[in-house]
Amino acid sequence: MQPPAPYPPPYAQGSAAPAARPHTGVAVGVALVSCFVMPVVYVVLAFGLLGHRFGGGPSFTPLGVAMAVGFALWITALVLSIRSILVSGRLGASRAGGIAALIVSVLSVVTAAAAAAFGLILLSGGGAHGRPLRVRGRPRTAPTRRDTAWSVDPSGALPDASRLTADERAREAARWTRDAREEHASIAAFARLSVDLLALGAPPGLVERAHRAALDEVLHARLAFALAGAYAGEPVGPAAWPEALDAEAAERPAGTLRRVALESLVDGAYGEGLAALRAAAEGSADPAVAAVLATIARDEAGHADLGWDVLAFCVALDGSLAPALVEAAANLTVRADSALERAHAASVREGLDALLAHQGGTAAVERSRAATSTR
Repeated sequence: MQPPAPYPPPYAQGSAAPAARPHTGVAVGVALVSCFVMPVVYVVLAFGLLGHRFGGGPSFTPLGVAMAVGFALWITALVLSIRSILVSGRLGASRAGGIAALIVSVLSVVTAAAAAAFGLILLSGGGAHGRPLRVRGRPRTAPTRRDTAWSVDPSGALPDASRLTADERAREAARWTRDAREEHASIAAFARLSVDLLALGAPPGLVERAHRAALDEVLHARLAFALAGAYAGEPVGPAAWPEALDAEAAERPAGTLRRVALESLVDGAYGEGLAALRAAAEGSADPAVAAVLATIARDEAGHADLGWDVLAFCVALDGSLAPALVEAAANLTVRADSALERAHAASVREGLDALLAHQGGTAAVERSRAATSTR
């Protein structure tokens, strides 16, 4: 039997602890990701949310998550950069990499803040946003090109762009180009509504008003493209738009009725009404712009009235649509981003309650709210 090995004497030399490493490359990599990747995410989210303003989902939630992730990424880069500097100093190594990572981390705050601000401006910007053309549920607009046909103001009045700086003119050109594309898309949306109304057996008055609304949108698009061209210094107009033919294919009558009812509430009563309020509230010191806004405000208010009348027609055909409509109205309040939107959403919800009570009585409204709250 072998005797046990003796314990090492207390003075024996133990193994040395591993030296800390600065991980400078990791710090620089995280800082670069924070500086260049997250701002792109913010801007992409902003454009995506802009296209879904009335389409679904709380507007600021994805953007808020992206901001939180970006902030966490920045804190990580900052901690790693400082650690790299301290460890490099203790090891007698160069601190240049850690300092570079720290500088990039600080710059990432500037780029992320600028991108986030740009996204918020896009989401809360002014202008009129009327009835969109939806393709597979998502709003679509036509691309643009240099085109004089659409960029001539029928009234002949153009804004005085000479008093603005180059940056201000570019900003106004982009804004009015965006509005013009949305007004142009509304032409197709109302044309589609007129076909839907025919399919549902609507009375001639509603069909006629849908066609008149489409003609209003032709005028709005021409006015907005004219303003965009005046600010851009060259004519702007819509390009060919074959995607307009990709709207939902023929549906069964029940599917068409439900879609038309929901679109009349969300895109008509709410969306067109909000566009009218925005245009009326905006105003402009330039007489030409003020005249365009006044025309849009007047016509969009009429289109909102059409939305309410189409909605009443749909509910009269099928009262079982009430729960879906109540839920959609509640979602409008959730997605509201400004005081104006929240107030208008509340007004639309009250109007829907009155419409449903008139069609089916107060008990029907309560049943619809109960059905919605249990989901």
